Order: sequence, then C-alpha cells, then structure tokens
Amino acid sequence: MTSSRIFCEQIEPVWQNGTLSPSEKYVDIWKVHVEDYQLIPQNILIQDEQVKAARFLHVKDRASFLTRRTALRILLSRYTNVSPSEIEFISGENKKPELKSNKICFNVSHSGELALIAVSYSPIGVDLERVVTGFNYSDVLKYSFTEQEIDHIEQDSDSQKLFFRLWTRKEALTKASSKGLDDDLKEIPCLDGWHSMDENLIALKGDWLLNSFNINTEYTGCIACEADKVVNYFNFEF
Repeated sequence: MTSSRIFCEQIEPVWQNGTLSPSEKYVDIWKVHVEDYQLIPQNILIQDEQVKAARFLHVKDRASFLTRRTALRILLSRYTNVSPSEIEFISGENKKPELKSNKICFNVSHSGELALIAVSYSPIGVDLERVVTGFNYSDVLKYSFTEQEIDHIEQDSDSQKLFFRLWTRKEALTKASSKGLDDDLKEIPCLDGWHSMDENLIALKGDWLLNSFNINTEYTGCIACEADKVVNYFNFEF
C-alpha cells in the first residue's frame, strides 16, 4: 500500500486585509460575510446563476448565494485576469466545480452568515461549520469516526466543539480529494499530529496539511492543502 502522510493541527490565524499572494507556494483563504449582500456589484452573475438565485424561497438563502457567488467570480477574476462575468465553470470529477481553462484551483464552503473561499495552484479543500448548540451528533459518530476518535470527542471538556473541529477536517480532505469519500469518512484521520493514509483511497500524493481554525466562538473551519504550502487568511471586501 502506498501511503500519504497527513498532519492535523489547530491554529490561530491572523485575518488580513490584503491582496493576492504572489506565488504558487501560497494558499489563500477568503472570509466572506453574507450580510455584505447590499454591497455586491450588479451585472456579474450570468443568467443561469440569477435564475438559480430566484428559486430560493427565503431572502436570507438568496442573499447568501448571490454574495458568495459574486465574491467567487470577483476573486477568480483577480487571479486569472479574466472579467468576473466571463469566468467559465465546468463540472470536474464527482461534479466538483472547476475553471474551464485555468490551472487555478478553488473551493467554497458556507454556513450561517459566513462563507470561505480557498484559492490555490494545487488541489485544496475547505470546510466551514457553525457550531450548533445542542446538535445531536451521536449517530454521526458511529458511522464517520473511529473508536479512538469517538473517545477523544466524548472525553473532551467541550465535546461538541471538538466534534465540529474534527468533522471539518474530514470534510476538507474529502473536498480536496474530489473522489467522493462520504462512505469512507472513518478512514480519514482527524486527530492532532501525523497520520498515514492509503494514497489510492484519497487520490492525493505526498504530505498533506489539515489546518483547523476558529473564526469566532460560533464558527470553525479547516483547510486541506499540500503540506509545503503557506496559508494566508484574508478578509474579502466588495
């Protein structure tokens, strides 16, 4: 069995108001606030996106979609020097969205009032979860976590917060893999430190980094990227 190595850790990022990272060794994560809906420029989304937005029954859901989709087009425009409205998406492996004619990789996750957009020159995955007080995760544990991981969660002084932290790690790596690992979540390591994993299962070679971070007391996220990358954390503004 050919193995990939995965390193999991919790960090405290510094969110910057900055520009794009200058080279391929970086991964950029952009934090988007859904309440910035009133600030989004017009005439950026294509007709299909506008039709999809109109299908949302609740104003908050429609605003969330419009905000993060517009932010995604604006960001990808900055990285590719293509007009935001002319960015073309295709459906990649397991229907993961990709750019039609550019090597830039991206991934999006949203929850509640926030969204995260990760951009890189290599495969990446990002996951964001709102820590829901009182959420019953017992059924999720037995299907998606190993006995050792379950013990860590149940014995922690804040088991609910730890559950969401470890869950985002599994989800972020799944999204980076593009292989559809929902049935193999137990196989994805998520505890702090180094782990080995079957390279053929995740379709990712080499060493990988799973960086967990709290945005505030209510939201937790994780970025999955190649271990030699430097991750920057940016605040997005329209």
